[in-house]
Amino acid sequence: MSRLPARALVCLVALLAVAPESAGDPGPASQPADLLRHAQALVRRTARLRGLRARRKILMGVLSRDEILRRIEKKLDEEYTPAEIAAESAVLKLLGLLPETLDYRKAVLDLLRDQVAGFYDPTTRRLNLASWITMDLQGPALVHEICHALQDQHFNLRRLTRPFKDNSDRQLAQAALVEGDCTGVMLEHILAPQGLDLGSMPDGLASLARQNLTGGGSPAFKAAPAFLRETLVFPYIHGLDMMQRLRTRHPWSRVNVMYRRPPESTEQVLHYEKYWARERPVRITPAPLAALTGYHEVKRDVLGELQLSIFLGQALASSTAQRAAAGWGGDLLLAYAPDRARPASAPTGAEAVSSADLVLVHLSSWDSEEDALEAANALRRVLLKRGLARREEAGTDRHTWVYEDGKQRRWSVQLVARHVLLLGAIPKALQPQLQQQVWQRFRVGGRRVTP
Repeated sequence: MSRLPARALVCLVALLAVAPESAGDPGPASQPADLLRHAQALVRRTARLRGLRARRKILMGVLSRDEILRRIEKKLDEEYTPAEIAAESAVLKLLGLLPETLDYRKAVLDLLRDQVAGFYDPTTRRLNLASWITMDLQGPALVHEICHALQDQHFNLRRLTRPFKDNSDRQLAQAALVEGDCTGVMLEHILAPQGLDLGSMPDGLASLARQNLTGGGSPAFKAAPAFLRETLVFPYIHGLDMMQRLRTRHPWSRVNVMYRRPPESTEQVLHYEKYWARERPVRITPAPLAALTGYHEVKRDVLGELQLSIFLGQALASSTAQRAAAGWGGDLLLAYAPDRARPASAPTGAEAVSSADLVLVHLSSWDSEEDALEAANALRRVLLKRGLARREEAGTDRHTWVYEDGKQRRWSVQLVARHVLLLGAIPKALQPQLQQQVWQRFRVGGRRVTP
């Protein structure tokens, strides 16, 4: 899932896949005045490389590591309430994507603390330079963040980086455009002395960047759950791959066209041709469910191909999980908590929930019936891998599989043509009724699906 902080801040942090050591502290820091002069000189170079002239002076300042981290934490708190972060955390834990004991907010901030190397803030339109990094190591990081400042002047980064709290897949996809663009410019800055550019590099550049980042990452990065690692690096690695494919045939000006119609899904980023073919996600529209009277919605999201592949990777090899997710057409996840979890005086959404409170409804649409069957089988393997017991229910059709966890909550997978319904942590008595009502009341691409 999109998960809040990693997605919201992904455009503020230069992970520097080709130069992760720049976030370290290798020697004496540069003087602020020297660093600012160096950055101003790099503005002209970055503008030439990217083909985006500076329309106005870029505001800059030099901050310490602690000052930068405080600003990032403040921005997180401005964009997400504690209840939103708690709901996000609870959903991820129920799906098995985070350990139950993990402090989600702290884990994300710890990752950023290790990776941060200065950032451009589109809200203040200010480039914050890292005081603790020497100029010889800071060059690529500065080019990356100056590129963001130029993007902002031409394309309005606030529009592209605002949180999509009900569609993390779209947020990841747009981040891939923004970050892939500037990671590509950063690489061309490094390659230019050799007379090379992004388009002249061999295929597989993104794979090399992944190996460098994951192999040379900080201890906090290596220790983080796979979900956090993969969603954090996706915009850089797969965005870079998208830029390299484009730059093999087109100048940077072709990238500018993409800002008029940013990618709408991680599918469009992972499968470059689907972006240009305008293969849009299937929209799934929910409706109230009488079976969940006494519950209220606490989280709504679109997982998309990337996050579904990570979820399926709990039981499948990475390549197998990616194939199973590759036929994705659209999806919607809803999480509900019992009303008892919300104080009577609290407004909707103000409560803090845990994974033990939640029930999940996830409906997905696939490109073909074969893709849907592959996805359903993969989901079943995830449930079995997590130790759930299969339950044979009288009257259950052969395309519905029911499981039970150790708390006697029901999980089910139902296959209907090109669609798959996953219900999670449902009280036993509600499962058949809830399953029926989803098909009756939800719409897939504007139409009802009849089992």
